[in-house]
Amino acid sequence: MSKFSRNLSLVSGLTILSRVLGLLRDIFFFSFFGSSAVAAAFILAFTLPNLFRRMLGEGTLSSAFIPVYAENLQNQGLNMANRILNQVLSRLGLLLLLLSFVVCLLSWLGWQTWLTDEKWKSGAFLNAIVFPYVLCICMSAVLVGALNTHRSFFAGAFSPIVLNLAMIGSMMIGKWGMRAEGLDLASVLCVGVVVGGLLQLSLPWMHLKVQNGWNWHFDLGGSEELSKIKTLFWIGALGAAVAQVNVLVSRVLAYSLDDQGALPYLFLSARLIELPLGVFAVALSTVLFPELARSSGLADKKNFEKYFAQGFRLTLGITLPAAVGLGLLAKPILSVLFQYGMFAGDDVTQAARVLMVTVASLPFYALSAFVVKAFHARKQMRPPLWAAIASFTINLTLCLLLMKEYGVIGLAWANVGAAFAQLAFLLWKFKGFSLMDYLNPMPFFAFGCFLSSFAMGIALFFLRDSLGMEESQLGNLWTLCLLIPVGCVIHFGLLWVFGFPEARDAALKLRLLVGKFIG
Repeated sequence: MSKFSRNLSLVSGLTILSRVLGLLRDIFFFSFFGSSAVAAAFILAFTLPNLFRRMLGEGTLSSAFIPVYAENLQNQGLNMANRILNQVLSRLGLLLLLLSFVVCLLSWLGWQTWLTDEKWKSGAFLNAIVFPYVLCICMSAVLVGALNTHRSFFAGAFSPIVLNLAMIGSMMIGKWGMRAEGLDLASVLCVGVVVGGLLQLSLPWMHLKVQNGWNWHFDLGGSEELSKIKTLFWIGALGAAVAQVNVLVSRVLAYSLDDQGALPYLFLSARLIELPLGVFAVALSTVLFPELARSSGLADKKNFEKYFAQGFRLTLGITLPAAVGLGLLAKPILSVLFQYGMFAGDDVTQAARVLMVTVASLPFYALSAFVVKAFHARKQMRPPLWAAIASFTINLTLCLLLMKEYGVIGLAWANVGAAFAQLAFLLWKFKGFSLMDYLNPMPFFAFGCFLSSFAMGIALFFLRDSLGMEESQLGNLWTLCLLIPVGCVIHFGLLWVFGFPEARDAALKLRLLVGKFIG
């Protein structure tokens, strides 16, 4: 097995475990809170630190930091690279401490004095508790970026597992140990998030210290390399800010609807599409981004295009059939996973309607995330910024046009339209490939991915209706157990027929493995 395959397997395997725990976390959450106003308040409060996490941490700052760190590690050695790391962490830590103080103070004052509507007061109260999580996770993201550059991927892939365990543990302690309910239980959950963030920071910190000899020093000195990071970061941060405000706008508008379940349903749909997005698409970007950055830094065009095409076709080959499957099996999936406690059958029906729309955005988001990483590897931050602005403009316009008549379904369609616009803009601006290159059989295999996903969808549609399973959790579980493997086999087999390289390689390895087992 190649080093790339081992790293991808490690990241994907740990990410699968993380997503399984994430599903378990969501099962507990919706079982304890349902689609209540408190559930919506926590989701809104938790959105804010995650907005800054993606803007200041694992997204833009990492994308600006990794190419410069990798270049200096290769050209000037470990000591210079560690100095740059300390300079970045020192500035980031000060900024986040100040930001956390201001946001928590404003949230507390809003809860105490400014806000009168009970649901907005609850959101402000929970945000005052949970926001310091941003300090831990953003600094952790920079450390993980340094480890990834050393081709060490364990700490970054294991980090979300720690958070999920902390959140699950806090809910269990709050519900069964402290007998807390409603807002009190949500407060315990917020504390669990902050504790999880501290553990997430300690893991890469110790790993980098022990494995690579890094020592923390507070360093506010300047350097030419730091100036490069600043230049790349501020342009990219603006683009990430626009992208995250996009998410925030959708959730605030959903929170403002009379339907108190609107935000939980929208959030739940987003969480389900994050499963294939995180298990493979994000794992793939994590492993390929250092290679893209290294190839770009060495002006190795051939290797850069090879890694880009590989990442693009694998992302499309996984997320497109995943979107089709999630859409066709939305109701049985939601029933089996979430129909417990306070999350009842009507919630499943309403959430399924939202999910069947939201899944259309999955391949667009996944491909956009990968293409943005390719831009960042080239140190080109402006095209993702303009793509984010276009996406935000379209999303806000469509939200305002559609939400009054169609409610949360209108918000879901607005997200799909914005995701499509973002991907179209990014591909238009990406140098080195034309639109026809993406449609050619090789090296992207887009046409084969579309045909195999379409054929799989048709087969699942007719099989689902012909099974005749009863409308119960057990019947839905049997439906999923039968149809998901069938869908995977159909899609994989057709990719093999179309000559998809990774499908051919996997089939060969499987045949050799079976031969060894039989022999």
